[in-house]
Amino acid sequence: MKTIRLLLWIATLSLVSCMYVYGDTSPLQKEETMVFFPTIGYPVAKGALWELHIHGWIYEPNWVRGWRDWFKGDQATGAQEGNTEIRPSKPAPTEEDEAQDHLFKQRTSRFFVDNQGDKQIAIRIGEKSFTLDPSTPNGHFTGLLHLAAADIEKWRQGHWISFKVMMPPGDSRQFTGQVELLETQGISVVSDIDDTIKVSQVRDKSELFNHTFRLPFQAVSGMSKLYRAWATSSPTVSFHYVSASPWQLSEPLSEFISSEQFPLGSFHLRLFRWKDSSLFEFFQASQPHKIDTINSLLACCQERRFILVGDSGEHDPEIYAQIARKYPQRVIRILIRDVTGEGADSPRYQEVFKELPTSLWHIFSDPATIETKLK
Repeated sequence: MKTIRLLLWIATLSLVSCMYVYGDTSPLQKEETMVFFPTIGYPVAKGALWELHIHGWIYEPNWVRGWRDWFKGDQATGAQEGNTEIRPSKPAPTEEDEAQDHLFKQRTSRFFVDNQGDKQIAIRIGEKSFTLDPSTPNGHFTGLLHLAAADIEKWRQGHWISFKVMMPPGDSRQFTGQVELLETQGISVVSDIDDTIKVSQVRDKSELFNHTFRLPFQAVSGMSKLYRAWATSSPTVSFHYVSASPWQLSEPLSEFISSEQFPLGSFHLRLFRWKDSSLFEFFQASQPHKIDTINSLLACCQERRFILVGDSGEHDPEIYAQIARKYPQRVIRILIRDVTGEGADSPRYQEVFKELPTSLWHIFSDPATIETKLK
């Protein structure tokens, strides 16, 4: 009886999907654009189906240029319009100043856009299409799709499956996205970004600001090589980049991952809007976000084992130890990059990892000391 119900479910999903192929398009205006974030998919129903997560964002670019000027310029430092106070002349900008200014404009551009709510996007995967949930007031939208395993095998490209947006007539633009396909069993590497794989200097807010907005992203030496070694050690290794960085920085972070040859993986960043928050809140650590994200990854992929990689600058050791206690059979390694100069025998780590096996966690400075073969 269960087998019959499962077959009926698959047939119904296939029929519903096919109904959309020729009719649905996405109500995207010419001045609006969208971006999709790399997400995950995994087998369900004993492997008969795959469940795919979709996540995107719709917005109108360059909505309020004045906000960028305020964020960067005179009003941010207290000067008011109409102030006739004579100020010393500023030296001409150097090439380095101009380069930093260019990066600043690029990286802040998505913070000051007009988010588009109540938009329902249709996408096509292979020969089938799906209508996603309407976008919320912050412009973000999601979808939870089910495809038959046979369809996944037809349309997948290695560990990934791609999709494209069904655009309205006369709009030749193309918007595409990708879903990382996780096998039922394997190893998932959950990696922090700031000060774990990218130099950010999180503990110094001034330096963090510069490394976030004004300076070229710099990889932590040796981390890309380590991750690539893990990626080639097993065909079922996947990577998930979990960070308190906001979604507005997803594009430069994605370019950083690619240019530094880190393995591609799903992104799990943080929702943030200037309208609802302040610059102070921008740089606050987001423990609940990391905990919730990692818990959801563990919950959806119940036969996979996890390696948690972070740094000592903020709360990664505490977060990872908490999760390891909750999932003692599934968290197989905790690796903490030392940016605070604390040894493994420091009171902090002895308290944080109390009652956890010493073989489970490792504090490191040089990634070359870490085992590259995953079992």
